[in-house]
Amino acid sequence: MVVGYAAGDEGTTTPDDIAERNQHLLASLDAADFPGLSLQLEDRAATDQWQRRTRPLAGRVAASLAVWAEDGDDASAITALVGEWWPDHTVCVVTETVPRWRTDRAVDLRHPQPGVTVTSLLHRRTDMTHVEFTAHWRDVHQPMSLRIHPQHTYVRNLVTRAGAPDAHTFDAICEEGFASIDDVLDPSRFFGADTSRPWQDNARTIGDDVPRFLDTDHTVATIMREYRLREFRP
Repeated sequence: MVVGYAAGDEGTTTPDDIAERNQHLLASLDAADFPGLSLQLEDRAATDQWQRRTRPLAGRVAASLAVWAEDGDDASAITALVGEWWPDHTVCVVTETVPRWRTDRAVDLRHPQPGVTVTSLLHRRTDMTHVEFTAHWRDVHQPMSLRIHPQHTYVRNLVTRAGAPDAHTFDAICEEGFASIDDVLDPSRFFGADTSRPWQDNARTIGDDVPRFLDTDHTVATIMREYRLREFRP
């Protein structure tokens, strides 16, 4: 996976630019070597509203490119392309686990998939080992999240190898898909999938657990729009 960063005041990309970029990715990355491609681009306005930002950030998570590769050892073709658009970027090899997946996905270079994806760069607590972090996420937080949030997709990506040693580092990437932006922006819906309790109680449950395994000062979540460029899943 590749995470691209941009300056906080950088302008937005037009639909024509996005379609051209997506076509360039497809043409440059052969399907035999790269059978799956998915690009996520930040929905800046929605992210700012969700996180109640009132001032521009110095830098943002602008994009996330997922590439399923036959050979994970050579990312030169990918980084050359991404470097054209996001000179500041991180490349990492991940192990993907998919506990929940929406199957009705269509390849479309111009239009994003319906709904939104919340993509989080996770930093484990500094006093936890990678094994402890993974176990808590998998066995404690993930079941809680799947019960409380109305996700139609949940993907765990554990970083197994980072790119350049001076790149931005994180331990994992979490992708949560929602049918509607309001499922994220409206707290009564975001925390309301478990109807056995008030959503406020669910919010406290999630809020109490997050600092038990995450470094909250460095973990960052971004609302994304996802473009499926090449689909290898049935």
